[in-house]
Amino acid sequence: RLFQGRCSCPLAFPGSPAMDISDAVGLLVASALGRVANRVFIVLVPSTELLCGFPRWRWILGVSTQAFVFPVCVIWALLTPVGEGVSALEWLALPAGELPTGARWYVYALFASQTRDMFPMPAEASTTMKVHHWVVVIACMLSVLSPKAFGLFVVGTFLLEIGSMTYNLRTLNPQSPATAAVYQVCMFLSNLAALVCGFLFLQMDDIPVWMKALYFVADAGVCIGRQLHALKDGGCLGKRAHKNGVQAAPENGAHGADGGAPSGDKSGEA
Repeated sequence: RLFQGRCSCPLAFPGSPAMDISDAVGLLVASALGRVANRVFIVLVPSTELLCGFPRWRWILGVSTQAFVFPVCVIWALLTPVGEGVSALEWLALPAGELPTGARWYVYALFASQTRDMFPMPAEASTTMKVHHWVVVIACMLSVLSPKAFGLFVVGTFLLEIGSMTYNLRTLNPQSPATAAVYQVCMFLSNLAALVCGFLFLQMDDIPVWMKALYFVADAGVCIGRQLHALKDGGCLGKRAHKNGVQAAPENGAHGADGGAPSGDKSGEA
């Protein structure tokens, strides 16, 4: 851990401890690395094509993070011993300070995967996408403050990210039947598993009621919204909702200060 000790005032909520200094530094460092990744992928993926209002490079960066960074952190956490005789349920119930470093860095990376798109968020992003980013950012900060269930947060959000990765692949390859099939299966399974994690979270002792309620409402809302979109995309609920929104960005001003989509694009939801 980078530092020891606790912050004396900021980010302290009723019924939870103040944020550890190392967590605050970890979130900031990861966010800075996310901004660097933006710059790198702008160079690696120079296409001016827009998908749902976002440059193609943003989608590829998202998939790369979900396919390589997140799994490495989670596997690192799972393979690092935390004590003798610790069961799977006990591991899920542990707070951030008692889990391996990999679990914390997964949350830092998840936090950064959202903040790299923000400040500012592309104006063309849908309201749903903007709310989603803020929900994830706040949830990551609260997770390190929770007196229990940090392991459950790590596993639950990782399962959601697997589903999100297939959505990103679907956006990048809208004409692929195989990608569409994988998206439908993985999205349903990830939503179901995340809801189970939400119910487990409600059963945890020593967690403030307000935090339980906030997490469960956010979890259920995200899962329901994602599944409804998947059903629409599959033609099972109304008209097909998935549109890749491909269009060429203007040569000048194609990307904002951090690679955001240019103003004036009115394509579909990301």
